[in-house]
Amino acid sequence: MIASLEQSQQHRRDVLRLLLWITFIGGCLFSVVNTIRGLWWLAGLEIVYGLFSLALIRIIRTTTYIQIWTLAYLIPFFSIMMYALYIPNTSSSTFVWVLTIPVLSYLLLGRKVGFWSSLVFVVAGIVIYHFRFMTGNFPLNVATTLNITLSSIAMMSFAHIYERNREMNEERLLELAGTDRLTGLANRMKLVESFARLSALASRNQVPLAVALVDLDFFKMINDKYGHGVGDEALCHSAELLRSKTRTTDMLARVGGEEFALIMLSATRSDAVGHLEEIRKLFHKSPIWVGSQKVPVTFSAGVAELNADGVDLDTLLSKADGRLYQAKRSGRDRVISVDDVQAAVE
Repeated sequence: MIASLEQSQQHRRDVLRLLLWITFIGGCLFSVVNTIRGLWWLAGLEIVYGLFSLALIRIIRTTTYIQIWTLAYLIPFFSIMMYALYIPNTSSSTFVWVLTIPVLSYLLLGRKVGFWSSLVFVVAGIVIYHFRFMTGNFPLNVATTLNITLSSIAMMSFAHIYERNREMNEERLLELAGTDRLTGLANRMKLVESFARLSALASRNQVPLAVALVDLDFFKMINDKYGHGVGDEALCHSAELLRSKTRTTDMLARVGGEEFALIMLSATRSDAVGHLEEIRKLFHKSPIWVGSQKVPVTFSAGVAELNADGVDLDTLLSKADGRLYQAKRSGRDRVISVDDVQAAVE
């Protein structure tokens, strides 16, 4: 998921880099043209801004502050457009550049910042255009106003709809990337992300956090005896039972073939054991049926606690995994939260 977000940022870097090259070349060309026309201030701004764009190309390749540098580029760029539109002896065709503002804003800044950037500069462009180019011909003025206003609204609307749909599609893809296709539970990637969030929350609020690994018993035998279709049914059935007992503050994920992980916020090891025992009893009451034959499904589980058993997810999962296999060796269908040595001492 993080990689997907980085890829999205890289896309914006690539677009911005191309735009910077265009700005550099355009700034050089327009500065020459406007020097010939006697528009010294505009020509000076264009050549300086073109050189600034050239320098910015190297910066945006590696900077972590891409949004700040994008704003540092776009705000002067749009402001120069307004100035070029305002000063005497410029052509009304300069307004064409104003219509690129919504596209550039939404593409480089996203929907929220892009909206406000577009609104401010497009409205400013329309006001300046009316101040500079309106004549005494009332019907022509009305037609001109309608043309530039509706075209500006259309460009903003199209850019807004496109960016909103792009964000929704990106969120959906990220959600799918973090979801196990068979059971609909989160997968290991989403588990890692959720642990970072929940462990930070536990530390900040000074509450315990437990991690459990749950593994279905004799799952290979179910697959071999009844087929993979029934095996998949057993996995989905088990996922639903686990999900039905998972609190909204917790995180449930499928991390292997028949293995599930559960992160429980505000839960000690003993709290987690009590919770898993309730789920284990629910499994006993809820077998799956193959035709008229009842097929029991049970699980073994191991539990670890944040700080007491480790501070990172890999360590906690390793601890829980060791206790899970201790539960398997002890006869299955049980929950263990302490190591063999600790159990002997107690």
